Amino acid sequence: MKSFFEGIRNTILSGIIFLLPVFAVIYILQKVWKGLTGFGAQLAGFLGIKSVAGLGAASLMTSIILLLLFYGCGLLVRFAMIGSIRNWIERNMLQYIPGYLKYKVKMEEKLLPPEDARQSVLVHLHDAWKPGLLISTDNGQATVFLPGTPDTDNGEVWVVEEKNLRLLQMSAKELKGSLQMSGRGLRI
Repeated sequence: MKSFFEGIRNTILSGIIFLLPVFAVIYILQKVWKGLTGFGAQLAGFLGIKSVAGLGAASLMTSIILLLLFYGCGLLVRFAMIGSIRNWIERNMLQYIPGYLKYKVKMEEKLLPPEDARQSVLVHLHDAWKPGLLISTDNGQATVFLPGTPDTDNGEVWVVEEKNLRLLQMSAKELKGSLQMSGRGLRI
């Protein structure tokens, strides 16, 4: 019974840690929205617009201003000095926002998915074979990443002898897809 309640507690804590960066972003956006709403209302009044397609002009103008702000910041990031400031802020944010780097990497992968050139392998460990991805080889030793299931972005890095590897005839993407489905479709 005690382990049941510990499982529930751990699941709730995991959910909090997962949602904390999302709430931080939403909170920041709310503050920015409130700050720009007055300016949007003034701009709508200056232009003489009361509503557009049933939407309040203040909300519409605030949305346009917010999108222009994001666009302008996107242009600024292209400059080296601004990029270094952003990198400095990110390095400092990592200390205070749990999971920030993980979510940043996942977002970047979704926006610009890189081609995974790692070779799929089977690794002989403790009288069993485990699917993994070959990172590098050197002097008869091989560095392999053994992804977890179903979250293939998490796993372990092992150094094994090259003789304990067997190449698979599938891409890294296919291997990850197979592992996400508990090994279904794994071509040995």
